Order: sequence, then C-alpha cells, then structure tokens
Amino acid sequence: MSGAETGDSGAEPKHPHLHHTPTSQLPHEEKLKRQERHLQILTVVLLLVLLMLVYSAAFDLDNWSEWVVFGGICSVAIGTIIAVNTH
Repeated sequence: MSGAETGDSGAEPKHPHLHHTPTSQLPHEEKLKRQERHLQILTVVLLLVLLMLVYSAAFDLDNWSEWVVFGGICSVAIGTIIAVNTH
C-alpha cells in the first residue's frame, strides 16, 4: 500500500489531536478558568449522584436508620457543593 492509501501521506490529519497544556504552564487567568470549569463539572456530577440517591431512597428506604444515613450523605454532598462553589 502506498502512503496515500494508509493515510500516512505526511499531510496534516483531518482531525488533529488536541494537545492540552499542563496547568502549571498556563497563565494565571487561564488557570482560574480551567479550575472554574472543573468545579462546574464536579457540581453537576454531585447533583446527579444526589438525584440518583433521592430516587433510590424514595423506593428502597424502609427503616429510620436508613433515612438517617441518607440524610448524612445528602448533607455531605450539599456541603461539598457549597464548599467548591464559594469564591
């Protein structure tokens, strides 16, 4: 096979690989933007986990002690969301 058939023609690929700059090499403003984006993602993930817990709790918790543990887990999740979103 020739280089054109295998895609090794030496030309730039149609979809170049994105190179991410390590955080330590970014200017301060870019570091803050990256950190803010990561915190937004963490908040969304925590909210999704919390919603899944509420759904499962609504159908599966039968004893008061299970509800106490569920309340503790929700408190920690909400506290984490508040803590990471404090500027």
